[in-house]
Amino acid sequence: MKKSKNRLSTGEFAKLNGINRRTLHYYDEIGLFPPAFKEENGYRRYAEGQTVELELILTLRKVGLSIEEIKRYRREASDRSLPELREEKKRRIDRAVRELTDIKEFLERKSEKLALSRRAEEGAVELLSLPEQPLLLSDPIRGVYDEEDFAVAGAFSRRLKRLFGLYDNFGSRIAAERAAEGDLSAYDRFFAYGREEDGVCDAVLPAGLYLRTFSIGDREKRKAAYEKLFTYAEASGLEPVGYSYEEGMNELSLPSSRDYVTMITVGCRRKTTHR
Repeated sequence: MKKSKNRLSTGEFAKLNGINRRTLHYYDEIGLFPPAFKEENGYRRYAEGQTVELELILTLRKVGLSIEEIKRYRREASDRSLPELREEKKRRIDRAVRELTDIKEFLERKSEKLALSRRAEEGAVELLSLPEQPLLLSDPIRGVYDEEDFAVAGAFSRRLKRLFGLYDNFGSRIAAERAAEGDLSAYDRFFAYGREEDGVCDAVLPAGLYLRTFSIGDREKRKAAYEKLFTYAEASGLEPVGYSYEEGMNELSLPSSRDYVTMITVGCRRKTTHR
């Protein structure tokens, strides 16, 4: 029997639409996209006009619909169903883009901190000018890192992840005056840097002068780092103001606690001289 020009074999129809013939067999077997004709010998034959139908199915698959979702849409197709489906998929795509952007920013932040930690020189102090930055703050802590403080840390971490997605890094702050007095147990809150575009802000890191140093190792090393920082400040005619902000820099690539790098950034101003 001569084959009709309007009836294409599985291979011909697959080639026409740029897909694998096994995909057509699978779609037929699950009832998603059967051929227009099945001959007595079992051969599948497709109509050229089925290309539009297949293109819709392939497009819906590309935007993330499951087989069952496509089946349901085709059963319930109406003038409203496609626009509604389009809006639903647009929301899914937008959410996926935001999640990927969060992951990209998370990895960039981690890479920047790791690069800075590798250049860190223990005991070196630098004076720098920082722009104003929004801050997010936890509930108050006692600074002794007991069960209560860790509960606050957990709640703060969950808040940051709700706001930013992948965001598991934050630091501690201590009044600069208390740190200068050597009281390194007076931490009052955990902090994280906000983003201006989010409009979420609990406090502001003021623009101005800051002293920065790095501590490598445990808390005893941190005490020595503060001593060097405040010695530098005294010799340079500077006095601490505001807060000292401590941030861990390399927790994702930490061989041991001896290699833990903490960045210490302390607000300061030039001392006034009286004649």
